[in-house]
Amino acid sequence: MKHMITVFLTGLLLSACGEAEAPKSATPAGQPAIKAAPPESAQPAYVGRWAANQGLCQDGAWEFRHDGLSTAGEVACRFDGVAALDDGYEIAATCTAEGPPASHSLRLTFGAGQQTMVVRGGPFDEPPPLIRCS
Repeated sequence: MKHMITVFLTGLLLSACGEAEAPKSATPAGQPAIKAAPPESAQPAYVGRWAANQGLCQDGAWEFRHDGLSTAGEVACRFDGVAALDDGYEIAATCTAEGPPASHSLRLTFGAGQQTMVVRGGPFDEPPPLIRCS
């Protein structure tokens, strides 16, 4: 009997020296773990006030928001999808300009330092390059 107790205690001690048990998850079995929300990403580079020249920044600027844009010329667009590209953004938008809302594709590209922006597509015939208003 003494021998069995010695063997049992020796086995118990050896198992205590083995690998530490992994911490148990607080998530019940079969339930997916809830992941923390990723940190809020920085605003897109196009967000802000843009104009054809500094003199138009006060009353003639285009207002770009993360979810749309509006111009001094009565054009308003809601961004339905935004894809970041190496040199700017490709945007699926629904725009209202002198008529009922229509689907458009916009392409925004930036100059050095993201202080100038060119808008292509959408309801705009040939808009001038825009500068960032300060």
